[in-house]
Amino acid sequence: MGRPPRQLPSPSPSSATLPAAEDALEAVTHIMAPMIRLLLSCGVDYVRFAAVLKQTFIEQAQSELEEAHCKDTDSALSLLSGVHRKDVRYWRENGMGDRIARKVSLSSQVFSHWIQNPLYRDRFKNPKSLLRIGDEISFETLVRQITQDVHPYTVLSELVRLGLVTIKKKQGQDWVIPSPRGFVPPAGSAELMELFSGNLGDHVSAAVSNIKGHEPRLEQSVFVSGLTPESAAKLAQLSQKLWSQVRSEIIRESSLLYEKERNDPRALYRIRFGSYFWDAPLSESSSAQVDETLDNDPAR
Repeated sequence: MGRPPRQLPSPSPSSATLPAAEDALEAVTHIMAPMIRLLLSCGVDYVRFAAVLKQTFIEQAQSELEEAHCKDTDSALSLLSGVHRKDVRYWRENGMGDRIARKVSLSSQVFSHWIQNPLYRDRFKNPKSLLRIGDEISFETLVRQITQDVHPYTVLSELVRLGLVTIKKKQGQDWVIPSPRGFVPPAGSAELMELFSGNLGDHVSAAVSNIKGHEPRLEQSVFVSGLTPESAAKLAQLSQKLWSQVRSEIIRESSLLYEKERNDPRALYRIRFGSYFWDAPLSESSSAQVDETLDNDPAR
């Protein structure tokens, strides 16, 4: 008498109806267009990108199976991802599933602490100018709070190279002056790519979570068409002003919560709150659109 057939896993209950495959593919293709342009401008062609995509498809298929409480066998990964079983086996045997987490750059950590710690902020909650060397509130003590392994001079040199700080002499002492723009690394730098990856990755994660019917996340925007270039520029200035206000409030509240919960063993979560602005001429296909405001936030 043979073994009884294995019980099939039950699908996870969800109140959301997922989009059709073709609709999802069309939307993702539209999102990928500017990223493909970035890859091409950096010398990454389709063959190289496809090789990386293969690994990414396997990794995300593994996550989908784990979410559905299914075993991530080679066959299951191959069937879900569409990647050949021999490639799945190679991926598993060579440990490709354990990607090294990208570390946040030291310059980013230092600048982040600079704008979060009240001791290093001015009355407008902006990072204040600091003495380069000192035993109390100085750039040296700021860096020492982040790392003991790298000399503050090395960190300062990197921030100067990135254009994030300048050095000025006042009464014979060196002062470190932060950029009024905040942490905005120069074009093409590794630090800017770090922000690019983190910001877009979390933005898309929030949107995908909403599409899949998980707990609603804030993910919204305002869209207006039929403006002159001058009006678009005016709205760009307004968006910068509003972002600065919101950013200061988020930093203030998160700093208070961090200090309160820093020794709590449950304090293992991270958050990212962002904003963006983009303007461009209307395409021919959209030139006849009526002005409108869109709010795609399900977390009302």
